[in-house]
Amino acid sequence: MALSRGSKGFLAALLAVGLVLFGALTFLRPAPAPASSGPVLVEVPEGSSAADVADILEQQGIIDSALAFNIGSRLDGRAGQIQAGTYELSAGLGTEQILDVLTELQEEDPFYRVTIPEGLTVAQTLQRLAETEGSPHTVEALTAALPSVTLPAWVPPAETIPPGEPYPGLTRYEGLLFPDTYEWFVTEDAVTVLNELVARTDQVLAETAPGLDGYRTLTIASLIEREARLPEEQPIISSVIANRLAEPMRLFLDASVLYGAGAAGETEVTQEQLDRASPWNTYQIDALPPTPIAGSGRGAIAAAAAPAATDFLYYVVSDPATGAHAFAATYDEHRNNVDRYRGLQGG
Repeated sequence: MALSRGSKGFLAALLAVGLVLFGALTFLRPAPAPASSGPVLVEVPEGSSAADVADILEQQGIIDSALAFNIGSRLDGRAGQIQAGTYELSAGLGTEQILDVLTELQEEDPFYRVTIPEGLTVAQTLQRLAETEGSPHTVEALTAALPSVTLPAWVPPAETIPPGEPYPGLTRYEGLLFPDTYEWFVTEDAVTVLNELVARTDQVLAETAPGLDGYRTLTIASLIEREARLPEEQPIISSVIANRLAEPMRLFLDASVLYGAGAAGETEVTQEQLDRASPWNTYQIDALPPTPIAGSGRGAIAAAAAPAATDFLYYVVSDPATGAHAFAATYDEHRNNVDRYRGLQGG
């Protein structure tokens, strides 16, 4: 005999009441513990629903009924408050106790933010990392971690660094720590932090200078970074370096002289420094210096990879306020520019 519409509604209501009563009883009663009752690590993925979590808990033996937990969490009102994360739970906990754990916001480890400007040496970069508010690292610890950093395959072996390097223990890593803004948890160790800086350099080189010699490109980029104050002049100064190397002629770059003299970051070169024999003294050597002289940003690396098309071989500062340069293709033109801007520091 077919049930009337009213009878069907009554049975549906009765079933709903039964489910509610079943959930309520389960909510009040702890789930029975399995044979192994030790704590279990439970991973709740991002975006998991209460039903998803119920299935995970049942599979890992924390509860004996996913359906009961799902109903109980909805009756409790916290089904939508479960947080993603990793939790330690034990079998035998009731629904309310489990929800107490799963809905409590997990505190993340504190983190700190570091901004590393372009043009810093390794020593200056480590100083910046150590002195940033919230950083757990010291310069000594960061320096000690450098030999454990994973270097890209394009970095030459340590034996290629000239004896008497200007910054013992640091010169090999010059130019490898990419300038950018980073965030790290305070629990991350020094090797992890430095590995990210080096990996970022490798990534930017792969993106902006594919197929080129990475170390040579980075060396040229570091010269551009230290010589050009205006971003729009970076490709032009890159062209001057490329044109001088093609002549061939010496680079005559003060920034590399200062680096080799142990005075990286200074702006005025002395006659004593110019006369000093050094593999980084581009007034005396007929090639690029053996290593980068600073950390290079994406713009300088891109300029090193793709110089502007010019015939310029010389430049001199024309505006000390902005750092703008006057460029010349011949020495006579350059001498005229020097006379015009006499007294200004030039390249």
